[in-house]
Amino acid sequence: MEDPRGEGGGALPDHDEVAGYVDEHRDGLVSIARDIWEHPELGFAENRAADLISAALSRAGFRIRKPVAGIGTAFVAEWGSGTPVVGFLGEYDALPGLSQKVSASREPVESGAPGHACGHNLLGVGALGAALAVQHAMARHGIAGTLRYFGCPAEETLMGKVFMVRDGVFDGLDAVFSWHPMYANTVWAASSAALNSFKLSFSGRSAHAASAPEVGRSALDAVMLTDVGINYLREHVIPEARIHCVVTHGGEAPNIVPAYAQSWYYVRAPQRSQVAEIYERVLNVARGAAMMTDTSLDVELVAACYDYLPNEALQTVLMTSMREFGAPQFDSADVSFARQLQATLPEGMVRDAR
Repeated sequence: MEDPRGEGGGALPDHDEVAGYVDEHRDGLVSIARDIWEHPELGFAENRAADLISAALSRAGFRIRKPVAGIGTAFVAEWGSGTPVVGFLGEYDALPGLSQKVSASREPVESGAPGHACGHNLLGVGALGAALAVQHAMARHGIAGTLRYFGCPAEETLMGKVFMVRDGVFDGLDAVFSWHPMYANTVWAASSAALNSFKLSFSGRSAHAASAPEVGRSALDAVMLTDVGINYLREHVIPEARIHCVVTHGGEAPNIVPAYAQSWYYVRAPQRSQVAEIYERVLNVARGAAMMTDTSLDVELVAACYDYLPNEALQTVLMTSMREFGAPQFDSADVSFARQLQATLPEGMVRDAR
């Protein structure tokens, strides 16, 4: 086996050296994460976040390729040469309507604006810190190989990486690492659900709801009947499946029969084949609702993905390293703020998460 340190490579780095590098650059990383928190951006619009992270990588000597996969906020940053080729996944999109100050109580910065409820302000920057620490160790010890940081937009809608995979952005990797904020510091060795995200749009006929309701064909009735039918369907799908919905358009005013209405659904299940089966049954419910209301149905598949495949070999390496590094150290201010957050949760939730 070829020595990964290359010709004349020295001793491999130890954990204290890597941890020391991260500690030395902590303030800069925290500053970027805080900036992304304070300027949350929705999927495919994360211009500030993508620029902040790619600029930090560029300053460290990474070669930046942007945009990729036809997405303006997707990028690849590369350093080094040869094999192995190791990647890091970075995400940075926010969620709609969740604007929030750094506070344990509900305090939006701007009502109705986006916010980071899923920790993606930390996710992309954590991966950035890991990539820079590995780069530092490789350069210092003459370790051969290529590092790639992948700026992955629109994770919350499960679209960014799907398009990047489609266009071959991840081709040639030997391994790729990711992480996500969670209630515990551990390696997640489970799979995740496959998913279909889709919108059901119904078109009918407008009419005055008081003087001529018989003329109208209510698209909103079709949306509501679909939801009722899917509620009955939930009894007859596997218990691990999940079906979520929001109504994105329900009409203009109560006295006007809505000519257009739309709902947005997610179907999740442990395996792709299960999602496909449930998805078709959901569409049958929607088709039936369209027939009942004499409306027409249009289906838009927004995004779809397969279930996550765990890599047990890499997970074993990660768990060994995490045990050697030890648990994160929190000061009294960290603990105090965490207890304030815990106090806002339903009774028993903190206990049950352990």
